[in-house]
Amino acid sequence: MEENYGKIVSNIRIAKGVPIGKLISGICSRTAYGNFVMNRTRTSVDNFMKLLAKLHVSYTEFKYIANGFETDYEQQFVMDLQKAIAQNDLEQLDALLQRVLNYSAIYENDEKYQHLAWITQLTIDKMKGVQLDENVRQKVANYLIKCETWTHYELMMFNNAMFAFSLDQIRAFREKVIHNLEKYQNLRVYGSESFRVLINMLMVFIENQSYRDIRIMMGLINNYQLNEDMLFEKTLRLYFTGILDLINQKIPTGLTKVEQAFEVLSILNAKDYHQNLKQYLKQIILKYDLDIKA
Repeated sequence: MEENYGKIVSNIRIAKGVPIGKLISGICSRTAYGNFVMNRTRTSVDNFMKLLAKLHVSYTEFKYIANGFETDYEQQFVMDLQKAIAQNDLEQLDALLQRVLNYSAIYENDEKYQHLAWITQLTIDKMKGVQLDENVRQKVANYLIKCETWTHYELMMFNNAMFAFSLDQIRAFREKVIHNLEKYQNLRVYGSESFRVLINMLMVFIENQSYRDIRIMMGLINNYQLNEDMLFEKTLRLYFTGILDLINQKIPTGLTKVEQAFEVLSILNAKDYHQNLKQYLKQIILKYDLDIKA
């Protein structure tokens, strides 16, 4: 069902006590505004943004209000996907796949549902330990390659399907990620996702013992500007700085940083991340043959 943006603008106007005349002054006629509110006609993008500006509401906030004060479907789906991955919940992943496939069948012209289904299918294959669906993997790769410049949407796709790509493909995509970081790192809602892409890329290169790539990624992570309130992201940076110290045989220093990170995660009650990063530490100790008891 198509959303009545005019009615939502009207509701915000009424809630804020803004007279119609003041809102539409210099933008449109009272008749045009009335038709927009009644969903009889649409308004131009320019006029719509001017109305929001007069109401002191950003487009992001407007979409949040229009969605019943909930995150949009794509954002919520990715959150549910990542939670199921963190909890190793294959049953929930299957349920998510079925749900998004149903939406894909209903909304055939909205390709985001198909994209989310591709990512979920690849995730399920990985969790089951079976060969990734090559047809699906290639579709995701082709889409990302086709987009010369990425927005946050492509960054989300890459971040959640990174495990499906070869090291050479990840290196090739790195330039697009860096370009994206330059645009979005100061936007709080997207900055967190951008930073976690760097962390996930670092993990891939650590797993493959690609030392040059590790140095490149750690340099990008250290230079990334984190806002004061991005405590979780700062904790991830501390943790992986410690991991690299361990790999470089700076054992006492590395262990101190890792333990500090664990303490913060405990305070934040980030149980899934705490457990997963402890398990990751054990994997690193084995892979790099470190003389540490974990």
